[in-house]
Amino acid sequence: MTVDAVVTHHTDGFRSGVARFNELLAARLHVPLLGLPDAERAHKPLLSFKVSELESEDVARVEALLGGWPAWQVFLHEFRESPLERRLVAEADRVFAGNAEIERVVRSSSRAVELVWTPGLLTDDRPLPDGDLTVFSFGMAHKIRTDMFRRLRELLEASGKRYGLFVSAANHETTSMRDAEEIWSELQAIFGDDLFFLGNLSDVAIADRLARTTYFAAFFTPAVRANNTSVASALERGAVVITNLDEFSPAEYVHMSSVIDIERCDALPSAEPELRELSRRGREAAAGASWDRLLERFDYSGRRDE
Repeated sequence: MTVDAVVTHHTDGFRSGVARFNELLAARLHVPLLGLPDAERAHKPLLSFKVSELESEDVARVEALLGGWPAWQVFLHEFRESPLERRLVAEADRVFAGNAEIERVVRSSSRAVELVWTPGLLTDDRPLPDGDLTVFSFGMAHKIRTDMFRRLRELLEASGKRYGLFVSAANHETTSMRDAEEIWSELQAIFGDDLFFLGNLSDVAIADRLARTTYFAAFFTPAVRANNTSVASALERGAVVITNLDEFSPAEYVHMSSVIDIERCDALPSAEPELRELSRRGREAAAGASWDRLLERFDYSGRRDE
């Protein structure tokens, strides 16, 4: 039997290894990947999910679907011997056991079991380039200023230098990993192979990137504000910040002095003396908005009252 769809529980490959495996498997089988709400579109599916992760309503949905499919195959990522798992295995045309432990347990329940495996999920194994110019960005919200990233690309192209844009999802500010995927897709349409997605980086990894990048880029609607923490973090660590300014942006953020305003920039500075001076003045701008200065506003002396 040839399957006509891969049916999955999680459809977000950014948050689940099983979901990512299913994405790649469906693509390689040249069949659609269907979530449970759309699974009735399939006629002879491959069911690939962990039953233990299903909510009660999803269990009921799968049981109802089993009554309508003439046949199915199942890929077991685990087997906990729940009633639904036992039915999936007992009535499946083929049972693919993801490891030897699963295969041993299921062997007594199905003659159709086959021991298989899950290959690695890395599909983008490009080496990170040592470009002349590097741009780092993190902490973007679920919508991005594509117009300004297009302008950034124009400026990078006009420099005549090799460049790369490196992006971290920074999940504490990104609404969800699906949002991160949408951001990635939008940026890839602009930068193509010059874009490199770094996933969720820890604070120490972000600080390391900020210390080594040529520029840090972050654009806002309508413009950067004093409470945009990603820009504050970049300036504190001496990164040269490319952003967008308006009348409500911090007064210390001055085009070609402490930051670069993408809407007023005709050419990106790339000479070391210029970049060092921008870095120095950016640090000075950030110093006035430090944690210590903020605590002073709360009349905090550093000691707790006895």
